[in-house]
Amino acid sequence: MNMNPIPPRSIVRLKNLWPHAQRRGHKKGEIRIIGYYSKHDGLDCVWSVNAITGAYERTTDHEWLYEKFEVLQYSKETDFYGDECERIEPLDEETILSLQSQILS
Repeated sequence: MNMNPIPPRSIVRLKNLWPHAQRRGHKKGEIRIIGYYSKHDGLDCVWSVNAITGAYERTTDHEWLYEKFEVLQYSKETDFYGDECERIEPLDEETILSLQSQILS
């Protein structure tokens, strides 16, 4: 299993629900953006950004991320802490729908 830090701005899709996930509003196929890391928390504290609002919402580690999400697009971002980067913007509806319908081989 790949445990290298996933670059910020990468796009992932929820593939496996966990207990209580639906009750908390999660759905299979949900699209998330990987946020910038915090120097305080380190590179195994992965921020999940809401693809619709652009809000940083929750954190996880890489093991959970790779177990529950599939990576649709790896970003080429090299500044993992976002020191000199612009804010992560939400995705437009058309892009989200396109990503949700992708089938990975």
